[in-house]
Amino acid sequence: MEVQLRNKELIEQLDGFVEDFYNIPGYNDPKFHMFDPQDAKTKGEYYCSDEFLEKQFSLGDKHTGFPEQHFSQPVGVMAERDPDNFHDISFRVKKQFPAILGVHSNALYNYYPPGGFVGWHTNWNAAAYQILFTWSKTGDGYFRYYDLKEKKIVTEQDKPGWQCRWYYFGRLKEREHHCWHAAYAGCDRITLAFKIINDGIGTELDQKAINLKDQVIADIEEE
Repeated sequence: MEVQLRNKELIEQLDGFVEDFYNIPGYNDPKFHMFDPQDAKTKGEYYCSDEFLEKQFSLGDKHTGFPEQHFSQPVGVMAERDPDNFHDISFRVKKQFPAILGVHSNALYNYYPPGGFVGWHTNWNAAAYQILFTWSKTGDGYFRYYDLKEKKIVTEQDKPGWQCRWYYFGRLKEREHHCWHAAYAGCDRITLAFKIINDGIGTELDQKAINLKDQVIADIEEE
């Protein structure tokens, strides 16, 4: 679900993350590439396709929730391999920014080089309300999800710069709340995702999580 990113202070911080990342020597070194399977570097759009989603549906409960098909550079892993260059920005995004945003934790901080992607998956293993910030260099990329009610794939085209969305990723047994999704980067793309946790739909903690999510979104959209 789209969120209108208007908060100037947040935009300034997000822009700073992008600028600082690209000023780090070796940010695009192929040694940081993480990909699976072997053809992931050349067949990213296949793993984001209608055809591949049908194959994922057929797995049923065998689907682990994780994105098993992917090509990206998790900045946390980059920080582990090269802490001198990447620890600071990883720490600011993954540890400091969640407190500023008012959420529980960081779920994802990935850089996608051109051709990078994350294939169809549900995240049922990391169930939560999640707020996603995505920066795209030219807008050549997209986020896709399967609308369970309409029974169709929705493709949200990126635009140059930042965009913000939120989704609920349901648990394994919350099949009516599974959010099958995938994303592709035809250009440089950076995604930051943040979690607001609950303990299942309809509980007291879930209502608290919804209230927190609504407040965080209101702050993001405040001019």
